[in-house]
Amino acid sequence: MKSTQRIGLLLTLVFLLPVLFYSVYELSSLDEDEKMIQEIYDKQLESIIFSANQYADDIIGNWISKFETGQSQHPTDSMPEGIKNLLNLNSALAGVFIVDTIDNQFVLHQYSLEDQMPPDLWAKTATSLNQHQTLIGKFVSFKQSGFQKVEPLIIQDKDNPNLHCLIFITQVDEGYRVAGLFIAANLFIEDVVGPKLQAIAKDQFVLSVLLKDTDQAVYTTIKEANVERPVEAVTKEFWILPDYSLGISAKVSTIEEVIRERTRTNMLLLAGLDVILIIAVILVFRNLRKEVNLAQNKSDFVSNVSHEIRTPLALISMFAETLEMDRVPTEEKKKEYYSIISSEAQRLTGIVNKILTFSQTEAKKKTLHFEELHVETELKSILNTYDFHLRNKGFDYTYAGDSNLKILADKQAFVEAIINLIDNAMKYSDEKKRIELTTGHNGTMGFIKIKDEGVGISKRDQKHIFDKFYRVSSGNLAKSRGTGLGLSLVSQLMESQKGTITVESEPGKGSQFTLYFPLA
Repeated sequence: MKSTQRIGLLLTLVFLLPVLFYSVYELSSLDEDEKMIQEIYDKQLESIIFSANQYADDIIGNWISKFETGQSQHPTDSMPEGIKNLLNLNSALAGVFIVDTIDNQFVLHQYSLEDQMPPDLWAKTATSLNQHQTLIGKFVSFKQSGFQKVEPLIIQDKDNPNLHCLIFITQVDEGYRVAGLFIAANLFIEDVVGPKLQAIAKDQFVLSVLLKDTDQAVYTTIKEANVERPVEAVTKEFWILPDYSLGISAKVSTIEEVIRERTRTNMLLLAGLDVILIIAVILVFRNLRKEVNLAQNKSDFVSNVSHEIRTPLALISMFAETLEMDRVPTEEKKKEYYSIISSEAQRLTGIVNKILTFSQTEAKKKTLHFEELHVETELKSILNTYDFHLRNKGFDYTYAGDSNLKILADKQAFVEAIINLIDNAMKYSDEKKRIELTTGHNGTMGFIKIKDEGVGISKRDQKHIFDKFYRVSSGNLAKSRGTGLGLSLVSQLMESQKGTITVESEPGKGSQFTLYFPLA
């Protein structure tokens, strides 16, 4: 089993299998969680209703506080200014009263704005207070203990069902007196409690105020007339208004639909997690495989470079030793040996320079000096230098293109890229030894095409030929010597000059490399 296959199997065992087992377990346990979800959901709804009740209670407490501040020290029939302001600012507050005791008789001081309170309701209130003396005594005890007790007062008045009385104890002249608030239920629910219910419900729940005897909704947070109100999942008493109750439900019809939706969401989340982990494992595996291949390529590179260096060194050593021992029979042979030593030294220098240049370029330490280059002049100079070498190897070459083409590039990097491509064209050409150079421009870029009629490159290998240390491992290309740095170096040099390199090739039909440089 290859190392990459072992890595893939290990990643699958370590990451994917536990996640898949966990996903299966979670899916199998979803049904068991439904009961727990139901309980949590009911508690959540109850807490929301509690919050709404608490808000209404706080509003009444605020009114009582303002009433105590606004009342006069000695109750009179004329309305104190503070209480008048309280009634003006709160339309749901129909009237207030305070009971004074004069000669052991209850005297009711009532305060209300015009036409807000029926006259006969005050008399019924006094009658009801006389009937609840025991309750009032308990309220006084609570007040003395520092606790303000507020309770509805039941008044037998079928003509005004919308008005509800709340009684409490207030302190006047260091004594305690009964006081009360008359609340218009419809206005209190609509104007005071309604906005808070809307804020609590948002888009998740439906909150309703229900009339107890009929379960008719007198207020609901659903505003759309054509939307059916769902049945309340939880209903609790409205503390302030005993004849009403608060109900809450999800916007879906039943809790089963909520659970089903949560189950579907959990399944989607688990599936998404599985997909993400699978993609992550694939990416990790690909990166690891790339690193393993890179390590293998580095190993091959060391082996190839060692072979490339050993050959010229052996030749140089052998011919130098022959010359040193004066075993050369003729001067002509001496010149031949000197030529071989010089050629192999240049070859060795070229290998070392290529490795150094690649190292500097990859480390971003190679300093480039951009200048305007006349392409035809530079190419002819390179071809003149390489003419003997090309002819000696049996190559024909042609040059054609734009004689006025000028580009912006580093001269040394430009020359090195061209020489590398010419060397590759020579190295990988067998029978048809022909190289064509063409220049031109395309938009804002000038191009140089170097075409050969060599062995060509397969589509699979074309994806990797610009990777460092990569060498084709099969076919005729694998038989040629090399370090695997040439095309990678050219690609880096082009990138550092804000240019690009492309390749068009087909096995057996040669290759064409195109260098694109910014126009000067």
